[in-house]
This record gives sequence, structure tokens and C-alpha cells, in this order.
Amino acid sequence: MSKQMKAALAVFLAAVAGGAAAQSNVVIYGTIDTGLGRTYTDAANANMVTSYDSTTLFGFRGSEDLGNGLKVNFQLEADGVKSDTGDWSNGFRRQSWVGLSGSFGEVMMGRTTTPQNRLMGTFDLNNTADGSSALKVLGLAANGSLTSSRQDNQIQYATPKLGGFQARVAYGFSETVSGSATEKKDFLQLAANYQLNGLTLGAAFQPKSQSAQSAVGTTDNRNGFALGAKYNFGILEASALYTRNEKTSEGDGWGLGIAAPIGKAVRVGAQYARITKHSSNAVKGSNAVELFADYALSKRTSFYANYGRVNSKAETWKKLQRNNTLAVGITHKF
Repeated sequence: MSKQMKAALAVFLAAVAGGAAAQSNVVIYGTIDTGLGRTYTDAANANMVTSYDSTTLFGFRGSEDLGNGLKVNFQLEADGVKSDTGDWSNGFRRQSWVGLSGSFGEVMMGRTTTPQNRLMGTFDLNNTADGSSALKVLGLAANGSLTSSRQDNQIQYATPKLGGFQARVAYGFSETVSGSATEKKDFLQLAANYQLNGLTLGAAFQPKSQSAQSAVGTTDNRNGFALGAKYNFGILEASALYTRNEKTSEGDGWGLGIAAPIGKAVRVGAQYARITKHSSNAVKGSNAVELFADYALSKRTSFYANYGRVNSKAETWKKLQRNNTLAVGITHKF
């Protein structure tokens, strides 16, 4: 971490500490995930890994009641924290926004997660684990297959929850000069989900005309969408997801998952993903499988064991160092 970043962080923490003393609704929170294993991109057989099952992060969030049901809300969230070395490099690149909420819903302005991230991530039953997710390794991530899972310069609106239904729409400004060599498109994305008892349905859409803030004139984009369904049967949970990636080079694919509790502390599951449509026959048929288990020591602390494997097509396409990944570790939330 640079001297400038250390100084800025010290000033910010001092300000937050002073504000927290006066306002009990300012919260400092975070997650630390450290394990032993190897990722798809590791050449070594064994490493100490961070952010394998959950992203290691810390942040600040809070709100102020303005009266008449109106609130101002904010969130600053940082990742890029290496729990095995203590390094931090990304600043508050994970989330940095302020907004208003009330009976009309919520408006957020700044860098934050996309509508797809907020409403579709639930269809990955292992919480979109970075290290082992069968969906992510094939570019079908439930929380971010349509561009990345976060975007700069967003104005995002969320409707109130109406009988189990909620929708979100986000518009992001490219902030590049029109007609320049670096001109990019603005960003637009919509998502909605519906929950009733054990059933959850979801959909996300991103039009080609404003796709991923990619460069104007690019041909590697199209209308992208994702559809998800999940049902909790009590004894197990089942999920299905179909994605048409907004990049033509990523293709179309689907994923299936099941997860079940064993007693009060243990949860086990499996997921499978496959690319079904792609311009290249060398890529079509790429698949991945994921096995996972969690043991909860408390509401905030758990052990995990994850395993993932891809076939030879996926290994070649994604230029992976190996065709399998595994790790065991501990996650603590504060």
C-alpha cells in the first residue's frame, strides 16, 4: 500500500470513528477468507489462498433518517485484501455510493453492484465462490455474466418489494469524449426477481446498444440475458440458470445445482455448468463441475471444503494451468 493510500485511509478511519460515536447506524463490517489449496490458475500444487470461497473485504455502511420515511444511505467497500499477506491495493473499488430510499424504492449513485449481481447471484448455490464456481470458470457467473458484476458511474433504481416482486434498472455513464479513439458506450441493465414461499424466479437483460461500456464500433457484443429458477424443498434446494452472454466470444450456457443441509451445521452441494452454443466447435461442450461443503461453527464463522473440475475443452479455452481446483479453509464475518 502506498504512503498516500495509508494516509488517506487513516484520515477516513478517524472520520468514520468520530461519526460512529455520534451515529449508531454507521457499521464497520467485513469478511476474511483464508485457506489451503490450489486454483485453476495456480502452477504450484499447494498454496495459501485468500478469497477462495468468499471475497475477503471490509467496508462501511450507514444511513440517516431524514423523516417522513426518507433515508439517505451510503456504502464504501474494499476488496483486494490479501489475508495471507495483509496487502491491500484496490481502494474502495468494490462499492462507493450514496443514495436515497423511501416508499418509492431506492436510488443509488456511484460505483456499485449491477442489477444482475443483486438479484441473480442467488441462483449459484455456493454463493458464487470465486475459486471453485462451475458457472464462473465458464463465464456464466450468476452474479455477473452480463459485463462485470460492478460498474462505475451508475444511477441505479430499485422498486419496493411488491408481493415478492422487485425490479432494478441501472444506467452508467461512460465518461469518455464523443468521437475520440477511446469513446465507449454508456451502460444499461435491467433485472427482476419474484419470490413466493420456496420458489425464486429471476431474469436480467442487457441490450447490445449499450453493452458493457465497450468501445464504440466493437462487434463482440449482442443482447444478453440470464434466466434463473430456484426452489427450496426443505430437505434440499435446487437451482437452474441459463445465460446468453452479452459477448459473442463467451457463448450461451446453463447450470444446475443442488444443496442440502445435514443437521443444523453442515451443508453440502454440487453444481454443473455447460456451454451449449458457441461460434467455435472447440469451445462448445465445455463443462465444469463443483462440489462443496460448509460446516458452521457459528452464525459468522464456518469451515469450507470445495472441489472443481473442467473438461479439456474448457481448460484449453480458458487457458487454465490445470483442470481441477480444491481448497479447505475458514471464513469469518464481522
